[in-house]
Amino acid sequence: MSDESELWRHNFKQLLFFIEVAKDNFQAAPRSKGFAERSMKEGLREGVFHHLLQERERRAIYSADLREIVDPALETAVIFLGGPFSTPKLLAEQLEVIAAQCRSAIGAIDAMQDEEEVEQVVEEFETRYLATLATTLSAHHTLASKLANRKEADGEHFDVGEYSFAREPGPGRVHVADLDKAMDSGVSTFSATRGFVSYERFPPIQIMTYGQWFAYIHAIWDEWYRPRLAAAHSRRLDEELLKNDIKSGFMGDLNKIRNDVIHNKSRVKESARNTILSWATEDGLVGMTTERMMGLRTMFPRDDLLAKPTRNNPPKTQNLPWTADTELISSVKQRLTDLGLTKRQQKEVGDEMLRLWLGANTVG
Repeated sequence: MSDESELWRHNFKQLLFFIEVAKDNFQAAPRSKGFAERSMKEGLREGVFHHLLQERERRAIYSADLREIVDPALETAVIFLGGPFSTPKLLAEQLEVIAAQCRSAIGAIDAMQDEEEVEQVVEEFETRYLATLATTLSAHHTLASKLANRKEADGEHFDVGEYSFAREPGPGRVHVADLDKAMDSGVSTFSATRGFVSYERFPPIQIMTYGQWFAYIHAIWDEWYRPRLAAAHSRRLDEELLKNDIKSGFMGDLNKIRNDVIHNKSRVKESARNTILSWATEDGLVGMTTERMMGLRTMFPRDDLLAKPTRNNPPKTQNLPWTADTELISSVKQRLTDLGLTKRQQKEVGDEMLRLWLGANTVG
């Protein structure tokens, strides 16, 4: 399901939830018809429909099938919101009509064929990329502002649960000095001979925040958008493409940085081979500076992902997609040793076993 379809599925479920609650509240106070209907319509208009109508008008919906589902349901609700006050019985009937349309729309979205275009997949991935990057770049702002505004009288400890300062230590509290240390990313200043210079430090909060973004973007790229891009390109080219046929040098470099941050304690190892994101420092660390993270906002590989992919040669071998009894495996390994088979000969054992099984389990 595309991000767009998933969004509208959520929109209709949220609208359905709001209507069910409105029906509950109205039925609980049937004599307050005017006030109840007025407040309910205002809540729908300001709390739900403002967003839905804005989303519909912001840009054309990619899928014509999705627009055929969205428009009738929204139009019914818009007419309802602009209509005159009605009787309690009629109001309940109108709400049930909209609720039924929401349920029908959700079912229709679930039944839609997956025929999204390449451009749609790329645009949705870029939107997710930029939205999460914006959040990452501002993730520590609230805490940093809190620390900057601390007064000595507030205390030297920070209560994580209360998100406020305290005078005494205790469970869930951390010393302000430790928070400062966890956030200290170095200093920048001006040198009369060298100009603007910086001393960079990569503190735990910065590594955690930026590293999580790299891990997240790689995960959704590899598990969600690559398969969808492969399917979209396959439909366009009338040629079967697999996830691994969708490549990007930028995303490959991003993955190597992710690997070094998560598995190599932020020391450059895999990312030493990077050609686009060469972030190594003189100390051999992955230099995840705020400036470099800011630079990522204009580096999304849109052209690479829109370009026609090159199909890989299919692999000649593949791991078996099942497990086997451990004692049986041990017996096979021992027999290989007893027979003195070479590694090349051992590799042929699996193919021979599969052929024997196929021969013993013929169909018809």
